[in-house]
Amino acid sequence: MSVDAILEVQARLKPGVRVGVITGAGISRASGLPTYRGLGGLYDDPAEGAATMEALSARTWRADPERTWAALASLARPGVAALPNPAHLALARLEERNEVTILTQNVDGLHQRAGSQRVIEIHGSLARALCLACDDGYPMPPEFPGVHPPRCPRCRSILRPDVVLFEERLPMGKLARIERELLLNPPEILIAVGTSALFSYVNAPFLQAHASGSLTVEVNPEPTALTPFARLVFRDPAELLLPRLFAL
Repeated sequence: MSVDAILEVQARLKPGVRVGVITGAGISRASGLPTYRGLGGLYDDPAEGAATMEALSARTWRADPERTWAALASLARPGVAALPNPAHLALARLEERNEVTILTQNVDGLHQRAGSQRVIEIHGSLARALCLACDDGYPMPPEFPGVHPPRCPRCRSILRPDVVLFEERLPMGKLARIERELLLNPPEILIAVGTSALFSYVNAPFLQAHASGSLTVEVNPEPTALTPFARLVFRDPAELLLPRLFAL
């Protein structure tokens, strides 16, 4: 943990400075949740990873929604008792003195449970479900994750998970928020935490911030596609680094 690098961030992180944060599964590792990509991730095993991705595809959802829900339930079970860790809590407290926008790839809802308000859940959330028959949205039923897919309390149809499945387009409204809050007017500091950064909508804000002269920071135990564009790189666990980085 570089003291000089921490002091450089703290010197730039004055009250009122706009901060952008991009988070991936790595930020929730200390909450007991597995990562998806990288060493030991859910997709690390080629056969099991491919089977999981197929089950979580739009094609499988249309043909066999029970298989999709079974895969989601398997992913969700470790998170039933999960709590926000110090990294989530540090970001929430940072909002008390700075304008913070969090773009998260996670569907675990831990940023909101920690108290963060300005969160773009680009992949949706397992806290919510949709009924395509009633055209209604609901909090995820308490029986999830269980053996059977959750059903609409009104019409008993199988609920649609409020997450973006493989092969589906990202929500236009959320893409517009990314453009408005992170691309057109890059924050003065942009921090990427625990993301493998394989998708353009994750890379683009970081590259734009780098090009505009913002302070770009990566917090990840492994090198990623963002590493060459990071002004500062930390290989420390996010739950240890972020509270210290923000002097909280």
